[in-house]
Amino acid sequence: MSVARTTFLEPLQEFDLPVNKVGLVVGGGLAGMTSALSLAKQGFEVYLVEKDKDLGGMARRIHYTLEGLDIQAYLREQVRKVYQHPLVHVMTDATIIGVSGYVGNFITKVKSDGRIQEIHHGAAILATGAEEYKPTEYLYGEDEHVMTLLELEDQITKADERLVNSQSLVMIQCVGCRQEDRNYCSRVCCSHSVKNA
Repeated sequence: MSVARTTFLEPLQEFDLPVNKVGLVVGGGLAGMTSALSLAKQGFEVYLVEKDKDLGGMARRIHYTLEGLDIQAYLREQVRKVYQHPLVHVMTDATIIGVSGYVGNFITKVKSDGRIQEIHHGAAILATGAEEYKPTEYLYGEDEHVMTLLELEDQITKADERLVNSQSLVMIQCVGCRQEDRNYCSRVCCSHSVKNA
């Protein structure tokens, strides 16, 4: 019957829709800033929306790579490039309160600095980043000696006296993952542990 029904169908009418050539990037971490700069370098106007007061995301808490590269210097340079590029409009401490429209013609309402602004754009990039897992295991939050890798790196960078004078350190991998509700690997913890060690 379905095949017989096709004899009565008419082809869909094709039509052209104008596309708004403005981009919206949600998330002002390294991925969001890189995306915004890439679009801007191609000549597109870009709105970069970040929920925090500052750009940088999780990179603000990482100081160096396994190879010893200075993350904070790189981050400062990216932030400078974003703010100096004439086609990138940065909105920090911002909240998206509504999205409407259709393919190639979206309207996103953003609340920032106590006012609501409508951004008309044709493309959106979601670069909302990651969030550090705060354990409920291993006495985290109960014993000051138990900390996350990012907290440890902060103490290393600040040359915390307790850490400098310690005789041993234990790093427990895969905390909070590899279980039913979070059955995946973050792919950063192992190298971060080696770096901190």
